[in-house]
Amino acid sequence: MSSAANNKRGRLEEEFQRRMQDAEASPSAAVWDRIDHQLTMQESSHYKSGMLFYRQLAAACVAILLLAGGLGAYYLGDASPKSPVAQLQQPTATPSMAATAPATATENSEATTEETIAAAMQQAVRADQPSVGAAPVSRKATGAKAAGAKRAPVPAASAAQIEQAEETTASITAESIALAPGATTGADPTIWHRKPDTRYNSFFNGGDNTAAQRLFSNFEEARKSIFGAPAANGIAAATQPRTSFAGTGATAAPTNDFRKLNELAINRQKELQREQEMMVQALNDKRTGADVKVVDEKELSGDSRWTVGMAYMPSYFEQNIGIPAQGVGGISYDSFAAPSLSTLRQTNTYMADAREEYHEEIEPGFSFGVEVKTGFKLGKKWKLLSGLGFTQNTARSKSSYLIEQFEEKPGTNQKVSPGPTTIFLSSLNNNYAADSMSVARTSEYGVTYRYRHLTVPAGIQYEGNISKDWFWFAGGGVAANILIESAVLASNAEVRDKSYALNDDESPFRKLQWSGNVTAGLGKRLSNNISVAVGPEYRAYLNSMLANPGTTQAPQGKPYTIGLNMAVNYDLGPGNR
Repeated sequence: MSSAANNKRGRLEEEFQRRMQDAEASPSAAVWDRIDHQLTMQESSHYKSGMLFYRQLAAACVAILLLAGGLGAYYLGDASPKSPVAQLQQPTATPSMAATAPATATENSEATTEETIAAAMQQAVRADQPSVGAAPVSRKATGAKAAGAKRAPVPAASAAQIEQAEETTASITAESIALAPGATTGADPTIWHRKPDTRYNSFFNGGDNTAAQRLFSNFEEARKSIFGAPAANGIAAATQPRTSFAGTGATAAPTNDFRKLNELAINRQKELQREQEMMVQALNDKRTGADVKVVDEKELSGDSRWTVGMAYMPSYFEQNIGIPAQGVGGISYDSFAAPSLSTLRQTNTYMADAREEYHEEIEPGFSFGVEVKTGFKLGKKWKLLSGLGFTQNTARSKSSYLIEQFEEKPGTNQKVSPGPTTIFLSSLNNNYAADSMSVARTSEYGVTYRYRHLTVPAGIQYEGNISKDWFWFAGGGVAANILIESAVLASNAEVRDKSYALNDDESPFRKLQWSGNVTAGLGKRLSNNISVAVGPEYRAYLNSMLANPGTTQAPQGKPYTIGLNMAVNYDLGPGNR
């Protein structure tokens, strides 16, 4: 046995330790799966609780924002600016009503009422007639005379009339005290012309004189405010309209004041009407001036029937030039050594293959045209067009043969060759014999046939409206096409390019060709003067491309182009829209 001093284990101890280690078993996979599932469930629970909390927090924030926005909109909507209210200035020297004696209170209340009514009347008159406020000195003198006339001695009255006057004064004082606070605060600036509450009664029938007294005092204060007369105080002022009404000689004063006020109102109305008439006249003059200006612009800009335009027409061109199907000519009698039969047979075979290749590979090429036209309108729909243009028509093909033609040099028996060429050029002249032609096969190369014309078009066009800015058009015409250059270009360096100028007599192509075209499409007006149009166009030539198609022994057709016409037009003048 092992001990602290002996660390060597015996066989029994080794076996016991081995068996004890084998007895220790690791947890099964199901235990680990359950542990993993529990952890996953705990994480999901925490995640769900967090999501619920954040969702509630977001909902609360949204509700708070909506509530705050609604309250802000409500208070901002209620905070609209109020219309200014005219307020009367309070008199500077208004005595207290409660601290004075009854007689003094009566006089002060009358003065307060009169000053308030005068201020209201003066402000109303100033609002309608600003010039009334500055009264001349003569009006002040007149007012002073009127005041002096009012201070004239009153005829003797009976005791009953004096007692009735005192009662009337007391009633007027009471009403003045009741009306004074509202009048001084500017609650009703038009109180001077308020409808009386009682009937107008005479002094001689024993009726109530309060309404009559207020009416005449209002007239008196209005006259004073307008003409600058000094205000009257006391019972004399209160009884003055009554005495005047009784027939003391001053009856015309209220009537004259009312007439003057009426005249002022009528004059103000006339001034307003005159100002309105002046504004209408000025507006009419302005419109008339604008119409005259438009007419002058039309006269200066010239006739609006004329238009100018430019068109660009990308298209594809079909030249319709074929190659004769028969073989080359017989043997030349001028040749000293006739070619072998195999050479002639090979030449004929290559020529047949070259012709077949040309028919298979020839195809339309990209072409374009540019035109500048001038138009003249015939009414509202028709238009005559004429101008100048340039077109470049191209066709293309592929070839795998080099054809070299020999011709005898004058004065000698030598034959010279200008160089290899294509089957197209060799087929335009059938005067060569088989023994004067060499055909060789080579790699494939491209050939381009290009024709440039100077065109003089003339046509007619019809336009119809679709809407305010959109329209459709259809037209047709003819054109004279002057050939200024023709060329056959090859991409092979061994094949020489051949071109013909305008006055080249060797050119096999026609110098002048006539063509007809038809077009239709849609257009849009960009402004009063500028419009654009686009539509397909078909152009057919009335003659073949070759000048002498009978000598070439090749099938000839009439060329044509199919493309797109894009135009910009400008109307001279102010336009018709």
